[in-house]
Amino acid sequence: MKAYDPDTIVMAKQNHPELVVEDARRELHLTDEQCEILRTILLYRGVNKWLYCRLKIIDLKHELKDMLKTHPLKKDEQKIVEKIYSEMQNICKTSRWIEFGKYHSNMKNNRDEIRILGHHM
Repeated sequence: MKAYDPDTIVMAKQNHPELVVEDARRELHLTDEQCEILRTILLYRGVNKWLYCRLKIIDLKHELKDMLKTHPLKKDEQKIVEKIYSEMQNICKTSRWIEFGKYHSNMKNNRDEIRILGHHM
């Protein structure tokens, strides 16, 4: 597997669970049956959902940007919508190098274990 670091990770393909399956097949020499098990694990752990949600957030961000260009808003409305757009932009461009701690029983209490390294895109 190609080595990445917090600065070069942006060059890796993403946004499809089959990329994970194919990497695991190659690196761990998984059988077809094991790949199906991995696909199921990705599905029930919510990875597919969040990859889909990410795509939908990106689509929504583009719609919002277009709306801001074509529909004049009152000054206070404009500020609110621009803030939402900015937050969506920030989420979409967060670094991919995010490390979670090993403890996951209560993520609300373990947020300080999440490390974001590298640069926004």
